[in-house]
Order: sequence, then structure tokens, then C-alpha cells
Amino acid sequence: MADLLDFGMTALGDLLTPRLAQRLRAGGSPVRYADRALIHARGDVRPGLSMVRSGSVRFGNPGSDGSYIVITVMGPGQCFGEFSLFADLPRTHDAVAIGETVVDQISRTAFDAILAEEPELSRIMLTAVTGRLHAAMELIDDMRRLPLPVRAAKLIWQMSRSSSRPSACVRCTQTELAFALGVSRVSSGKALAVLQKLGLVEPGYGQIGIPDRDRLEAWIGARAKLSALSA
Repeated sequence: MADLLDFGMTALGDLLTPRLAQRLRAGGSPVRYADRALIHARGDVRPGLSMVRSGSVRFGNPGSDGSYIVITVMGPGQCFGEFSLFADLPRTHDAVAIGETVVDQISRTAFDAILAEEPELSRIMLTAVTGRLHAAMELIDDMRRLPLPVRAAKLIWQMSRSSSRPSACVRCTQTELAFALGVSRVSSGKALAVLQKLGLVEPGYGQIGIPDRDRLEAWIGARAKLSALSA
């Protein structure tokens, strides 16, 4: 699921120097969670920063109608808990382990002690949080503006950005795609069927092929309501 984890966000672990990464890890306590174990619940107010060491963490909330909406999935190097750490705000979503997962739990006291000695950490944290907000703003606009097949195509294309080849294949199941889009498995399947009929994608077992990335990008661009942002 690695290709689907960040939705264009830079993981904190990718921004940290090896020394700072070691300081944070040493300041935290590694906690092991079994598959589907609850890491924290919506409304939890315990302050602290959590960094995924291994495995994955799914964030979502159940609705009163029995539905369950996943907002994102995080993997190794990604962090969560900034709301509680910096603003004393409650957790907004349930966090659940996907598979055997290890999370480094860093208390506010430990984090503040590290920050006092490592002022560079504040700039890195700000960069990570701002990048996440930037991606979230784009996603919100897409959800309100674009039809589901276009949103699905855009997400698949974004997941292929690390490839320099004309064709590409991203690791993503149709269930994971539905999670990322915030829709049902049936709805995401219909969107994929539209893209497949147009020859833009080739769904497979645990992956989605892109025969021609340039053609997919052009198709998205012709239907997007806003000009694309460059990094």
C-alpha cells in the first residue's frame, strides 16, 4: 500500500536528518499494535506526537448510519498527533492499525525537551504540517468540483509520479482506492470501469496499470476546472 500512503504529502521521516530522527525515536516509546487494534479514538485529548515505525495506520470514523469513511492511511516515517501536541485539540478520527504495526509514541514533555535543544525541528515540523494542509485543500476542492472518475484518475496519476517511464503501474487495490477517495468500493469500481473503457488504466490484482501516463494526464487536464499546481 506504500504508493497510496501520503497523497502527495511529504513524510516527516523524509525531512528529518538521521540525527534528528534518532533523537525523536530515542525520546519516544515504541508501542506494538496488533492488526485492527485501536491506537486512539476520535475525541481523545492526550497530547503527544506519534510516528509510524512499521506497518500502517488507518484514520477514519464510523457514521450513525453504519458507514465508515477512511480519510487517509499513513505508513513508516509519517506522523500524527500535531493537533493535540500544538493546540490541545482533540483527535478528529479513530486511528486503527493495519497489520502488525509499531508506533513511536512521544509525549509532549519529551517532544518539548527535544525541541528546546533542536530548534531546526520546528521548521521541519512546520514544513510537514503545511504540506499536509496544502494537500488537504487540493483534495477538498477536487471532492466538491470533479466527477468521481476524474478524481480517481487524478489520484492514480499522482501515485505514478515517481515513475519516469511513459507507462507505469501503481501498487493499489480497488478497496484502498475507495478508501483514498472516500467512497464505497462499488463507486470506485464504477469509476475505474469508466477509465478502463477509455483505455486510461488497466486494473489488476493489487495494482493499477497506466498504459500511457501522458495521455492520462492530458485527459485529466482537459476535465479539471483549475490549472495544475507545480511543486
